Amino acid sequence: MSIMICITHGRVGFVETRSHIAKWIDAGKVLGGRRLTIGGNLFVCDDCFDSLGFEKFASMADLPLDEAVEITDGRWEAAYNALEGRQVFCLKCITDSERQPSAV
Repeated sequence: MSIMICITHGRVGFVETRSHIAKWIDAGKVLGGRRLTIGGNLFVCDDCFDSLGFEKFASMADLPLDEAVEITDGRWEAAYNALEGRQVFCLKCITDSERQPSAV
């Protein structure tokens, strides 16, 4: 897991997200989306999940954690590279934002 230093939470893991989700987080709004841990920690909204190709990996969620999976056809890289304006955020800040009563 990648580590960052958060002003609020100190040393903690981080998640990458797209710029429009970063605006939601900065505004302290509830997030609607999916967390992906293939090749790092990502948080993508449902629309980006479907439109950028991450839905192709949904079936991998049921695989045992100890089972190695190798994706060599470029699908993961294409979906990841389509996440323009990626930013990193503290995992705990994301969780706090998800718990807020406001809506996006």
